[in-house]
Amino acid sequence: MKTVRYIILVCYAFIFIMGCAQDSAILKTQSAEQSKITQQELFNNFADYTIWLRATAVVFDPKDDDLKIVVGGKWATVKDQATWEQIVKDNTTSDGNVTPLWANYAMTGVREIRSRDNELFGYIIHQQRDLVSARVVDVNTMRVWHTTARVGGP
Repeated sequence: MKTVRYIILVCYAFIFIMGCAQDSAILKTQSAEQSKITQQELFNNFADYTIWLRATAVVFDPKDDDLKIVVGGKWATVKDQATWEQIVKDNTTSDGNVTPLWANYAMTGVREIRSRDNELFGYIIHQQRDLVSARVVDVNTMRVWHTTARVGGP
């Protein structure tokens, strides 16, 4: 009986290790100065990106490459520049940072979504306490997950 349990445990461990071995992405946080410059470029160049929007996160997927970001969960795409400009205007603070009015916590700066090979797939800005992960689906596709589940204290 102990042998059967041991074999089952080894099988579960193998499945767990294989699941962890998937090709995950790197979410690279930029320095404060880089982030401010990149954020301004992202906001000013709406037409260059497919923009995925969620309550406390924004994903920017460059249109001019053959790399694609897909999002998991309920996201909306921003379809036109007038809507995007209104969103940015409504959520820009006096110091020039964009922080959603409904956000309970400070936003991260711009984070790069990169493959393990250092290919840039796009960018994400989200609340600091949100949980974000990304995985490579195939050579040209990255899936991004975002949840507002909180880590740590208040």
